[in-house]
Amino acid sequence: MPTILNSQRTINSTEELKAFWQEFLPHLSDRCVLLLSGDVGAGKTTSVQFIAQILGMKDVQSPSFAIHLRYENADGRAMDHLDLYRLNDDDDLESSGFWDLFAPKKGLVVIEWAQRLDYDYLPLNWQRVEVSLLKTEQDGARILTARLL
Repeated sequence: MPTILNSQRTINSTEELKAFWQEFLPHLSDRCVLLLSGDVGAGKTTSVQFIAQILGMKDVQSPSFAIHLRYENADGRAMDHLDLYRLNDDDDLESSGFWDLFAPKKGLVVIEWAQRLDYDYLPLNWQRVEVSLLKTEQDGARILTARLL
């Protein structure tokens, strides 16, 4: 039987999406890169907002133009949020300080548009989890697939 880190489900509402993240987040390690993929409007940014809310972080925005934003909660837990949609090349990624995000002993790095990144270059000593969101023909429904890499 697959764990939540290797599963697929249909998400029919934002409430179900939030419930998924509430169930999912406790299964992530202290050093995790969460790779979100899917088309425009599939729920990537909404997912990041739910993750941040569950972790007690506020004022989360999409870093589309900045590429990278960092959030912390009252306990000092940090989440680095990247949006690679406007990434032109590897130089853009390099100038964002991307590789420095993997230096701490603990961290959650959440990447939207992760399909624009070569996963082979991600650090092997970090848990790597891919979550893809696929819009369906059913109004508002998404197929959510999570897999541990």
